[in-house]
Amino acid sequence: MRTERPLAQVAAQCAAVAFVVVLASVPLYVWVEPSWRGLVARAASALVLGVALLRLRRLLTDRLEADGPWPLDEARRRPRSERAVPHHFRDLASDVRAALRSRRYFEQGLWPRLTALAARPLARPPLRPGRGPSLASLRRVVADIEEER
Repeated sequence: MRTERPLAQVAAQCAAVAFVVVLASVPLYVWVEPSWRGLVARAASALVLGVALLRLRRLLTDRLEADGPWPLDEARRRPRSERAVPHHFRDLASDVRAALRSRRYFEQGLWPRLTALAARPLARPPLRPGRGPSLASLRRVVADIEEER
């Protein structure tokens, strides 16, 4: 059974919870030492606030479910199409970016792979201080390898 004013119903339920919590916490508040009274008051108010927020959250989710699925939810559930770029190419592009940033990665990772592709010895591109070669230098090396084939 759905009521016309669900927010009013939640407010009434929260007021009832607040009444019960106050009824239970006032004797405890009077009984504990004065240094603990602030903790009792904060705990009681946190309990009331927590219950109120949970009820409001439930009301919101019920209302959203009643409206039906959102278009963005439907798009997320659809299976993704395969990417147009093969994963090998993405891995290679990542290796090139890493080689441009890191001299060590270029010398130990990318340069041996490039020399393995070439039939003749390649001219080593100039390296920048602490970094790998420039992109233009790598383009020239790749162009040299392509000329052989």
